[in-house]
Amino acid sequence: MSPSSSPSPFSSILISPADFHSAKTSSFPRRILPVAAGRASLLPTFQAQHIPNSIFFNMDLIADTTSPYPQMLPTAAQFAASMRALGVRPDDILVVYDTPEVGMYSAPRVAWTCRFFGHADVHVMNNFRVYVEEGYPVEMETGEEGLSLSISTSPTAIPVEDGDVDGYYPLGESVTQQQQQQYDVIAFDELRDLLLLRSSNSSSSSSSDKAGGYQIIDARIPGRFSGSQDEMDPSLRSGHMPRAVNVPLAQMLDADTKAFLPVEALRGVFADAGVRAADLPLVILTCNSGVTAAALDLALRETGLARETRLRLYDGSWMEWTRRAEGALVVKDGEEE
Repeated sequence: MSPSSSPSPFSSILISPADFHSAKTSSFPRRILPVAAGRASLLPTFQAQHIPNSIFFNMDLIADTTSPYPQMLPTAAQFAASMRALGVRPDDILVVYDTPEVGMYSAPRVAWTCRFFGHADVHVMNNFRVYVEEGYPVEMETGEEGLSLSISTSPTAIPVEDGDVDGYYPLGESVTQQQQQQYDVIAFDELRDLLLLRSSNSSSSSSSDKAGGYQIIDARIPGRFSGSQDEMDPSLRSGHMPRAVNVPLAQMLDADTKAFLPVEALRGVFADAGVRAADLPLVILTCNSGVTAAALDLALRETGLARETRLRLYDGSWMEWTRRAEGALVVKDGEEE
């Protein structure tokens, strides 16, 4: 079955636990596969409590392990091989979630990664903490298990029918140009050139930016963005890229449930931060290491603020920028003209 032969039961990327449970317990013809998202250190937490028949997307393994920066995008072939090892089929509907303790952090990044590599139907549950509190089914495991790709010890948790050639994720499947436009990255050199061009153009202003420019949105915590708080590694510079605006992940989430705020509240958060996504052809999303930038992407799509805007995620984010950018391209609050 091709992904387009039967539409997803979900109308948006972000879905509620109730919507997930309703679809999962229906006779929907396509497989709905829950995907637990996080780094290897979270596997024991997911093993202790997860949605039945989940798989674990290990962000430490399904990544460019040769990069000096954490959790960078893998190659297309590596991604496809990992999905194949997980038992994922191209027509599966993926629903990604974080641990109850975390609430919302890694799931948007994993969903964004899957969409970046061309998986058609990927959604984010809002969120597993609410799912547990509302009493939906969970599984718990005990005993020793290594850092395997799958949470479940049962090989039949995500079955592939004998002779089903579509049961294998195609290795190195190409991503179409349209998909690349929808979920895109920007590399350090291109972003640096954009900022240097802007700073060298004395006529560049807010009005000219609206006509054909771009905006950078940074999801890091306020103290690191402003430069008032040191990085975890004190040898690294805190601060931000010139003219970037700050929308921390925490501001997009409910303080108690750590689920995404309702759409209207999210629009208010972006408006208060000075986000002009609806007025610009390009918005660049960044954070500490490329993870919470994907939450910005999700929130901008959910609010409809990026319907006519190209969103590009800076994968290296601050962990790369602070190490490589020249002094003029790392600023603190109060230092910009």
